[in-house]
Amino acid sequence: MSPSRSRRSLTAFASVAALATLATLGFQSSAVSHGFHAVAAPPASPTSADQIQNIDQVRTAIKAYYGDTLTTTADPVPNSVDGKDNALHVASPTGAYAREMARLEKSADGYLKRGHEHGSKHGTGSKAILLDVDDTSLNTYNYEIYSNFTYNPSTNGSFVDAAAFPAVFGMPDLVASAQKAGYTVFFLTGRPESQRAGTETNLRNTGFPVTGTPVGANPDNVFLKDVNHAWTTCDTTGDNACSTIEVKSETRKYIESLGYDIKANFGDQLSDLSGGYADKTFKLPNPMYYLP
Repeated sequence: MSPSRSRRSLTAFASVAALATLATLGFQSSAVSHGFHAVAAPPASPTSADQIQNIDQVRTAIKAYYGDTLTTTADPVPNSVDGKDNALHVASPTGAYAREMARLEKSADGYLKRGHEHGSKHGTGSKAILLDVDDTSLNTYNYEIYSNFTYNPSTNGSFVDAAAFPAVFGMPDLVASAQKAGYTVFFLTGRPESQRAGTETNLRNTGFPVTGTPVGANPDNVFLKDVNHAWTTCDTTGDNACSTIEVKSETRKYIESLGYDIKANFGDQLSDLSGGYADKTFKLPNPMYYLP
């Protein structure tokens, strides 16, 4: 996957038209079983400035929602790139974001503990859960503030390689509870294979289970976006033409072909959740950016 497409193609502020289109098509309601939906977008072709929320006000609101907290930790980007050490900002464990996550996790935990009541939509199999990585397992608020909500593949890659992201509040505990209840845990991210080491280190360091045990042709329970996987059929050119929805849905299909039944799929983007092969989906809150 090319670096410029490795994580996002639209920022939160440039993606409103796409969100409006998805809502018109009913994409949200069909993809999300439980969780948080995007605020209604302004018109795709505004005729007045009054129809568009001020970007600076949006940034301020996002910081307040996450409970912006300044730390003494320096950013991991080399000074040769950004010129200096910048103190990182993180989300507050007592902020609105953390509280919303706690409510969602309580609901998800109850659902998973009632696993014996679930009817499978895809046949029988060993019960499993699947999680996206960015802003589902690992919180990238520190990078968004560092970058002023403007994605740069080079600086973002420094954060990934340094395993610099904290866990999303409560998610390691939810995953541990699922494991205790007998669920196998998988991770599926749009990050490229070149970022596997940083991704797996970050997951391990924040309390998530990375098995290191072969699962089919994959080296462990972490699946990254790589069109060379045998189970992806959406691209034959080698140019990473596969969309996120195609790669993620085909990978979920592959996991289920190994004898698993994905009881719950967790993601912060609609593209994490669309395409089937999960009995229930949970949409996590993320007002920072949008990925088609």
